[in-house]
Amino acid sequence: MTGFWGLLRRRYAAIVFMLLLLVIDTGAQPPARSRLTGVFLTDSIEIGRPFRYALTFYHRPTVDVLFPDTAAHFSPFQVQDVAIFTTETTGSGPTAVSRDSAVYTLVSFGIDSAQLLQVPVRLINATDCTTLFTQTDTVFLKSKLKASRPASLTLASSTRLAPLRQQFNYPVLGLVLAMTGLAGLLLYALFRQPIERQYRLYRLNRRHLRFLRDYNRLSRNIMPITAADSANQAIVLWKTYLTTLEQRPYESMTTSEIAEQIANERVTEALREADRMIYGGAFSSQSQPALQVLSDIATQAYYRRRITLQYHNLVTQPLT
Repeated sequence: MTGFWGLLRRRYAAIVFMLLLLVIDTGAQPPARSRLTGVFLTDSIEIGRPFRYALTFYHRPTVDVLFPDTAAHFSPFQVQDVAIFTTETTGSGPTAVSRDSAVYTLVSFGIDSAQLLQVPVRLINATDCTTLFTQTDTVFLKSKLKASRPASLTLASSTRLAPLRQQFNYPVLGLVLAMTGLAGLLLYALFRQPIERQYRLYRLNRRHLRFLRDYNRLSRNIMPITAADSANQAIVLWKTYLTTLEQRPYESMTTSEIAEQIANERVTEALREADRMIYGGAFSSQSQPALQVLSDIATQAYYRRRITLQYHNLVTQPLT
C-alpha cells in the first residue's frame, strides 16, 4: 500500500514538473514577428513578355509600411503596372494582424538564364525606421532558340568571294528627275519674265561684242588699196546691225535716207566719207574717224535697246 502511494506521488510530481516547464517555455517565447513574402507567380518568363510578382506583408496595425520604389528596387526588371490592395486587419488587441499586399507586372529584357529579385519594405515607427527584405526568389528565362553545337570548330582556311551584281535604282532616279523638272517649271512660272529678260540682255550683249569685233577689224585694216572693199563690208555690217537693233530697214536705205532718219550731222558726214571710199576708192585721213563715228552710233543704239529691254514690259517686246 505504501508503495502504491509513493508511485502515485512520483507521477503527480512529474506531471506538475512538466506543466511548470511548459508554462515557463510558453512565457519565454517572444511575440509573433512580422512576416514578409515576395514571390514570382510564374516559374519561367520570356524576353519582353509581362509576368507578375506578388508582395505580401503581415505586421502590427500600429506600424506604417512603405512598399519598394518601382523605379529603383526592381532591377533588372522593369515595372509596367502595380495593383495595390486595401489593407486588411484581422483580430483585435495585441493579437491583431494587418496585411498589405501588391501585385507588380514586370517585364525583362535580360538574357541571363536565371534572374533573381529581392525587394525591401520599410517600417516607420515612432522612434525609428526599419528596412526588411524579402527572401530572394528566382525566375528562369525560357528561350525559343534551340541550342546547337557546331559540327567542327576548325576555321575555314580560305573562302571564295561571291561577286554581287550592282543594281541601279531606277525608281529613285525617276522620282529625282520628276521632282527636279517640277521645281524647274515652278521656278520658271514664278520668274519667267526676269529669266527671259536676262536671256535677251545676254544675247544682245553677245551680238554687240561680235559686231564691235568684226567692225573694228575692218576699220583698223583699211588701207588705200583695200579702202573700197573694206569700207563696203563695214557699212553693210553696220546697216545690218542697226536693222536688228532698231527694227528699221536700214539695209535697203540710201545714204541720204539714213542721214534723214538719224538726223545727225556727224553721221551724214561719216556716210558721205564712206561713199567716197566705196564708189571712188578715195582714202584720206578722215576715213577711219568716219567709220569710228558710225561705230559710236551703233553703240548708242545698243544702249537704247538695252534700256528698253530692262524697263519696258517684256511681253510687248519682240524677240531679237
